[in-house]
Amino acid sequence: MVARLLCTSRLSPAAHSMTADGEVERVATDLTGLKVGILGGDRRELEVASVFHGLGAEVRAVCLPWPDDVGFVSNRLEDVLAWADLLLAPVGGVDKFGQVSYTIVEGQEPPRLTAETLRHVAQGTSLFIGQATSGLREACSEQGVRLVEFRETEEFAWRNAIPTAEGALEMALRLTDHTLHGARCLVLGFGRTGSVIARTLHGLGARVEVLARDGIDLARCYALGFAGESLADLRGAVSDADVVFNTIPVVVLREDVLQRMRRGTVIIDIASAPGGTDFAAARRLGLSAHLAPGLPGITAPRTAGRIVADTVLSLWQNL
Repeated sequence: MVARLLCTSRLSPAAHSMTADGEVERVATDLTGLKVGILGGDRRELEVASVFHGLGAEVRAVCLPWPDDVGFVSNRLEDVLAWADLLLAPVGGVDKFGQVSYTIVEGQEPPRLTAETLRHVAQGTSLFIGQATSGLREACSEQGVRLVEFRETEEFAWRNAIPTAEGALEMALRLTDHTLHGARCLVLGFGRTGSVIARTLHGLGARVEVLARDGIDLARCYALGFAGESLADLRGAVSDADVVFNTIPVVVLREDVLQRMRRGTVIIDIASAPGGTDFAAARRLGLSAHLAPGLPGITAPRTAGRIVADTVLSLWQNL
């Protein structure tokens, strides 16, 4: 059974919520008796494990350096899969071979979620993951595992856009030799993350221009006070850009576009891998182009982890 939950879920009154500083506010949720298996990941998953443990759940982890006084860390994936009531895989999901992303423990084989390993999971167990492959969806369906993909849920995507945007701006500040105040910044795409980046840049005094395909997105830009142009005008727009933030997950920064950029332009591409930039062409042209996946787990793992925990608990309580 595969549950692809791609809409907003409401928290029950007995759940928890995020405070303004990113803290998870415990209200009355008691997870005593719940067995939670954390399947690899980065510092976000460490924070998720801490939240679940703090709410009374028993936590076991694979390929996470988790303190002995908090949870039992097992190096055997099969043990955790057979034991858990709720399984959590990383936000970044798995590759085509089922290997989970962002695993940070050196010297250990990263967990693999395949039809073979999922045979250890009891039918009806919930597996939460940022985004699954078609192969993982098929394997879960065959094994009777309830698969919940949360990366594109509205509640997660909007909250996660905040640490993503802040991480992108931190990169821009580090990679340039000038302030963002007064800089000409292009934002490609005006979805959740693009809109947060544009708003934050505007607050810093940058000269922000948004390029998007969708006429509705351009209308939103106008309503919010941003300069907006059609993506068809990209070749002309990049010629005097100081920083380009790309959020579009197809190659829009092609070689013919990159050739129009000044040498000092910095490109920060936060679209899903492989990104929306021809990085080989950027290298040949001497441009500073950077693919930046998983920024929340790098620049704000505590907040990002608590966003994951908040989302998973909300979705789990509403299954």
